[in-house]
Amino acid sequence: MGERILLVDDEHRLLDGLRRSLRGRYVISTASSGHEGLELVNDSLAEGNAFAVVVSDMMMPGMSGAEFLTSVRPLSPDTVLMVLSGQADLTSTINAVNNANLFRFLTKPIESQEFTQALDAALRQHQLITSERELLANTLTGAVGVLTDVLSMASSIVSRRTERMRNIVVAVAEMLGVDDDWRLPVAAMLSHLGCIALPGHVMEQVDRDGELAAHELEMWQGHPLVGQQLLRRIPRLEEIADWIGSQPMNQTEAEAHGDPFPDFASAILPATAAFLVCFDSGAAARDVARTLNATGRFPGAVVEAVLTAVNHQLQRGVVSEVRVRNLLPGMIVEDDIITSNGLTLVRQGERVTEAMIARLLNFSRSVGVQEPFRVRSDT
Repeated sequence: MGERILLVDDEHRLLDGLRRSLRGRYVISTASSGHEGLELVNDSLAEGNAFAVVVSDMMMPGMSGAEFLTSVRPLSPDTVLMVLSGQADLTSTINAVNNANLFRFLTKPIESQEFTQALDAALRQHQLITSERELLANTLTGAVGVLTDVLSMASSIVSRRTERMRNIVVAVAEMLGVDDDWRLPVAAMLSHLGCIALPGHVMEQVDRDGELAAHELEMWQGHPLVGQQLLRRIPRLEEIADWIGSQPMNQTEAEAHGDPFPDFASAILPATAAFLVCFDSGAAARDVARTLNATGRFPGAVVEAVLTAVNHQLQRGVVSEVRVRNLLPGMIVEDDIITSNGLTLVRQGERVTEAMIARLLNFSRSVGVQEPFRVRSDT
């Protein structure tokens, strides 16, 4: 199905005329009121086929064009919005321009050719918006994936902790219906970027729950701010950088009361980090959820989704024994993978990647690898 256009106007004869003049050129839907238009917008989003362009009259009973378009904007931010109106007071016009971010303001009566030219321009604008977003999401996600593969070779401990964070964040986003937000998996994959500045022995002590000297503890607990500072240099990653910087690194921070996060997206990463800090200290998962809810910072739905994701992560998976040549991306390593001469290549808990498989194959052909070993496949 092609890109869809929604026309909203309380004049039925005008809608019929526009539908006839545009037939065969666009996929047109019509609504005779703002309320009916919102129903169609919600239905299109539920079907996964959002309107590319919405054109509305300004003066309509029940809900004005300005109110209607202002309601559409947060529901479908990529949709291009226009007004086609014969009369409009200045206040309504200003509200529509400022609150709905209008692409164009057209006046009645309008010639068919002028209207089609405006619709064609709006469709081009929609293509630019979606193409830029998809390019940013896909290119950035791919680049971050390469970076995390490199980090996994440098530190299996960081890799394992990052993978755990990514799995939970992705699951929570899906449960809350925000899994189309490319920023969330990217933020999770970069959540431990600041660990690149930590000495290897510090990470090993953290992994073993060992005692850290005061300066080592300061380095470990400061890694989210290091990651934040690194990422804020990159255009369009400022918000992700702030999410990463807001990760609590000890129970005191995790349980502290504070200002609530404004939405699900901004709360998911820090809520997951806070949950894991408390959970890893030995607290029961349900008790952790109650503690985080008591802070007033995290939406209850986010905390409940994190609890569900953590419990699911503890329960899932089928374990089997394999050799290096049988490895597949996505498997979870259940035993350390060790060379024949005792060098640890991969630690328990890491997720298998293409880069990891290539590295293991090279070692198995040269110095040798102790096989078979156990891996877990997600069910």
